Amino acid sequence: MQTFVVEVLNEKAVPLLRDLENLDIIRLIPQEAKPVEEPKQNRISGRLSEQFRGSIPPEVAADLHRQLEEMRNEWERDI
Repeated sequence: MQTFVVEVLNEKAVPLLRDLENLDIIRLIPQEAKPVEEPKQNRISGRLSEQFRGSIPPEVAADLHRQLEEMRNEWERDI
């Protein structure tokens, strides 16, 4: 016998699991719900602005800023 831990991502899966249990294919063992924690290496500490400072080259940032200004000015024009 093998034991698996299954995380239900969609409640539609629960009736399917119950059907498999009723057919004596699997046995569901209720378990106390535990919050899923992020792995420590994926956690971001400190301010996000500090974390990502310098991640966009200055030329790309200037181009994005120019495009953003153009888009903002388009909304201010009368149609």
